[in-house]
Amino acid sequence: MSETDELPEHATPAADTAAGRLLPLREAAARLHVSTATLRNWIRLGVLLPDRERPYRFRVEAVAAFRREKRSESGARLTSRANKSRSTVRRFRGPCREAAAVFRSLRPGLECAMYTAALKRLEAAGEIELDGIRPVCFLRESVRAVLENWRKRLRQEPGERALRFFEALPAMDGEESLGELHQALTSIGHRAVRGAYYTATGLADEALRFGAGAGRFLDPCCGSGHYLVRAASVLKLGPDRIYGIECDPVAAELARINLLLAFPFDEFTPHIFRGDALAGRILREAYGSFDLVATNPPWGAVRSGREESFALFIRQALRFLGPEGRLSFLLPEAVLNIRAHAPLRRMLFEECRIESVTLLGRCFTGVFTPVVRLDAVNAPPGDGHRFPVVHPDGARELHRQEPGCRDCAIETGISAADRALLDKIDACPHLTLAGNAEWALGIVTGDNAKLLATAPEPGAEPILRGCDIRPNRLKTPQRYLRPGKLQQAAPKRLYRTKPKLVYRFIANRPVCAVDPDGFLTLNSANLLIPHLPGWPAELAARYLNSRLAGYIFMKRFATCKVLRKDLELLPFPPLAAGEADGLMRLGEEELEERFFDKFGLAAEERALIFRVFQ
Repeated sequence: MSETDELPEHATPAADTAAGRLLPLREAAARLHVSTATLRNWIRLGVLLPDRERPYRFRVEAVAAFRREKRSESGARLTSRANKSRSTVRRFRGPCREAAAVFRSLRPGLECAMYTAALKRLEAAGEIELDGIRPVCFLRESVRAVLENWRKRLRQEPGERALRFFEALPAMDGEESLGELHQALTSIGHRAVRGAYYTATGLADEALRFGAGAGRFLDPCCGSGHYLVRAASVLKLGPDRIYGIECDPVAAELARINLLLAFPFDEFTPHIFRGDALAGRILREAYGSFDLVATNPPWGAVRSGREESFALFIRQALRFLGPEGRLSFLLPEAVLNIRAHAPLRRMLFEECRIESVTLLGRCFTGVFTPVVRLDAVNAPPGDGHRFPVVHPDGARELHRQEPGCRDCAIETGISAADRALLDKIDACPHLTLAGNAEWALGIVTGDNAKLLATAPEPGAEPILRGCDIRPNRLKTPQRYLRPGKLQQAAPKRLYRTKPKLVYRFIANRPVCAVDPDGFLTLNSANLLIPHLPGWPAELAARYLNSRLAGYIFMKRFATCKVLRKDLELLPFPPLAAGEADGLMRLGEEELEERFFDKFGLAAEERALIFRVFQ
């Protein structure tokens, strides 16, 4: 929930006048084809760091290098909108580069295009002979059956456009060529809505090795069949032991073709089922249980209540598995500690024996979300079971699998010293904001372009954004809310309360300030009115901005969003009557030392906190 300060599509940066020039935020965003709000989020996440702050400035060379890097990863420039689910841009890469222009100009339709690509792939493998794009000879009857069934299901007969597209295709002779082409010709928006992104061979192979010795394998969202083909190689399974489910009809047909090509000397009907794996247990009832379920499930789409699609796929995978069966899923790193995923973690802690969690970093093209691989066994954990969290550099942390622990969070990047310090702080007497504060989200206008002005005008009121909030101080608001119907707003009295605390929504630690004037806030700036005994609002703000509170927040929650439920868990030391007056007169360094004293922190514990902020 951040402000949308979109740049026009046609905006172009001015030419550089000197080497080493520093670009302001808006110009850097224009060169990267993203909004300024998106670029601010990248800064907070450490994706791209500025050369200077207050205000942000970027070296021309750094921005250019970052843009080249993203181009090389994606095969195209960064999209001009952060919300890829609304994008209709098509990206082309790999074997389809030469056919991209033809596809765009001819518009043969994705289904016909992929059907003709499958013909070319089969021809290259020696499976069929063609007269134009009409198969005239088949090496195997099973290939004939799959192609004829697919052709019957085509919504339109391949014609001249399909033939010209076929002729423009490069050689389709690689194991991954059909999958890469399908991904490239599918709109970014369609993939983002489904949460579907191509899985590199190395990632798939590592997941499958976890199931070494498996007799039957299932990918419940198999796409074009990459995991299935790799299972044939890595697990040495025959085609009768490999199963896939896919809801995309074109991808399901490609999976059948790819699996047939993985077994060039066998006559068989691929076990690829077109449908939604979440719809029921029909496959289990018809074919029995499986020894391994491994996949890269869709992310992002909420399918039931508040659970995302990947959580539902994990629950369904456990129904497909037999006792001691194994599952291996690629998931967003947020699954480890974000409170919204606590029900999923609790279910896994109670019903599964987690074998390992592997941190993979950002490994999907065009996706900034870090990735983890979760490996687990369909069996209850024993008492005291521990599992390793494996870092990209090979370092390992052991975690205890305790179903009864709070939120069952899997905290990463926390040393034994960090854990001991957090436990010590929790054991000290303390207050929390839970039940001791009023809260409100910032205003969601529903149409920032219409309702937000960039300069004062009659009837428009100043409104604070997240970027206006600095630790213990506010910048002068640079946006003004016009009268109009709002999509979401809290009761007006909460915004008008004086004083109140306002804090950034997008940040990896609390960043807040006292608002003595009763400003409105936009949805990137939320508010709270503290009622902690003995704690005036200004002192509460100074504590939340302290390195102590920041350390606890970052280690405990590891998120880039400051949520009410997390703030409510931060410990505030109790104060004696009148003590706040003396604390308010202290400078920042001396005040912070007093906070440390309140929790009895030794010199080495304070040094541990300081290192986090170096």
